[in-house]
Amino acid sequence: GNRAAILTLARLANYGLMLISPVILVRLLTIGQFGRYREFLRYASVLQSIAVFSINDSLLYCIPANPSSRWRIVRQTAALIACSSLIVVAGLAILDRATGGRMVGSLLLPIGLYTLFVSNLDFWDSYWVATGRPALIFAYSSVRFAARVIVAVAAAALTHDARAIIWALIALEGVRLLGAAVVMTAVDRGRAEPPLAEPWREQIRFCLPSGTASVLAMLNRNLSSLVVVKALGAVALADYTIGRYGEPVVQTLRNSVSAVVLPEMVRRDRDSREQALALWQRATVINAIVLFPVAIVVERFAGPLVETVFGRSYAPAALILQIYMLSMLRECFDFAPALRAINHTRPLVASNTASLITCAVMLAVLIPLAGLAGAMIAVLLGMAVDGTWL
Repeated sequence: GNRAAILTLARLANYGLMLISPVILVRLLTIGQFGRYREFLRYASVLQSIAVFSINDSLLYCIPANPSSRWRIVRQTAALIACSSLIVVAGLAILDRATGGRMVGSLLLPIGLYTLFVSNLDFWDSYWVATGRPALIFAYSSVRFAARVIVAVAAAALTHDARAIIWALIALEGVRLLGAAVVMTAVDRGRAEPPLAEPWREQIRFCLPSGTASVLAMLNRNLSSLVVVKALGAVALADYTIGRYGEPVVQTLRNSVSAVVLPEMVRRDRDSREQALALWQRATVINAIVLFPVAIVVERFAGPLVETVFGRSYAPAALILQIYMLSMLRECFDFAPALRAINHTRPLVASNTASLITCAVMLAVLIPLAGLAGAMIAVLLGMAVDGTWL
């Protein structure tokens, strides 16, 4: 419980710090410059998710499964992400050139460098959770995101130019990467550890389906927003975004509990499958205790809540928020730790594929019939299919 609380606070602090910079930057940049900056971040965040491919998350399974060879696993993780990020950036470059620069254009070089710098040697969160030291995550995350905000705001105040901000952030991530390499070299004890029984096979077998599922889940989360803005316009997207405003908080809470539970499940599974499952069931109860009362309160007072926090112009978002609260029933049940604890992650790919297809079909059917409400219902149906499958 303490570990999950600390990890949740650390990740929520990341969101809080990320919300500060846009409030300041809109006052220092023109609309066009701010839009350019946000465009860069959107491309970079998507590319980073694909490049990392949930490889860092494999530490939550592999370190508890091989506690005497943790740094050998860290080395493998670093090598896998290096290869993955290079392939992803090279693929983007090829696609951009093939389309005559219509994908990212002049942003190709900064996006590529930023993706390589931010993705590599960024395993510390998962490593500290797997080794039972989540308190370090809060300090590391807070300092890192505070540095990003300070650098971005300082560059904007001095230059009022989006490209200057982008290159300042790239330089910051380059310094972080160099520092991480120095620290890893200093603390690496891999040579003194016993060799792994399956040096690459076990980790790759975990990462391939788990990473594919993560990419599919990312596409699933963003599909409805993309369809809404294309079919209904930017104003509808604003209401839809407000209706799902709490999603990052819910995801952070649930994922933090899962991240803490997974290493413990792997350790207990070596002795007793029943003990591991009992821990997962307890985590499910904790999710329900925290999420279900919130869903009831927000469901009842969605209208006054939206109008008070965001203004009366966003009143249509209240219905979307009420529909979204129904997803709390599904969010209480996170099947991923139970599957990852036994390194059986292929069902995650199948469930996310089924969910994505269901959501896409329902968006095509329900948006013409019910507008924004139909889009949110389509998302819920996709989530229901995912949960039922698992």
